[in-house]
Amino acid sequence: MTHRLPVLAAALCLSVSGCTATTAGIAAPSAPAPLATEQTLPTLLLAAPDVGAALGEDDVVVSGEVSAPWDDSAHFATGADGSGTDLGCLAIAGAAQRAVYAGTGWTALRGQVLREPPTAPDWSHFATQAVVLFPDAQAAEDFYQHAQDAWAGCTNRELVYAQQLAPDQIWQIGPVSKKSDMLTVTRTQRGPLHWSCQRALSVRGNVAIDVEACDAGQPTDAAAAITTEIGTRMPAT
Repeated sequence: MTHRLPVLAAALCLSVSGCTATTAGIAAPSAPAPLATEQTLPTLLLAAPDVGAALGEDDVVVSGEVSAPWDDSAHFATGADGSGTDLGCLAIAGAAQRAVYAGTGWTALRGQVLREPPTAPDWSHFATQAVVLFPDAQAAEDFYQHAQDAWAGCTNRELVYAQQLAPDQIWQIGPVSKKSDMLTVTRTQRGPLHWSCQRALSVRGNVAIDVEACDAGQPTDAAAAITTEIGTRMPAT
């Protein structure tokens, strides 16, 4: 009967992760995936043409780069009812926000803003892509689990982006979706421009992949596409 043990172990591996080899009929745990490092973070970001392909726009360039989280919290100091509740939805309002990552243990970040060239007469596509490094995979997973709860608390509601020199932007947030370990949600601007933006968040190993993609004319799933492609660039076992 011992000749059936490898078959049984293989069957178990189909339902239990971390089992990829057998030794003398005993399932051996697979080696953990290599961890990304601060030095490898820049290599995970997509080139501008690849981001443009996801956005459906050939002429896209990098208009800004960061090594620390963005901070848009001042635009959400108060909610639509003056209660400050919109600040709790900062994660859906933009990628890689400082208040969202505060206290999570992140150690390094690389991010880019991409859009049509500044010389363009107008622009109708926009994306931010960020990869955030954690000390280990568990720390990244803990962040992702917390993010699920935070995103779920901001679904199907209105979001106000306050501006000092222009009318406030009013956004409608849709439902949050989780598929293949990726969170996505769409928010749509209520006139006059009608931008539609998708947020996507995923974790691969010890890296959080945090992306936003916007289109001025129609809904977009570019954030999910960019996030998926970045995930394929993670160090392989």
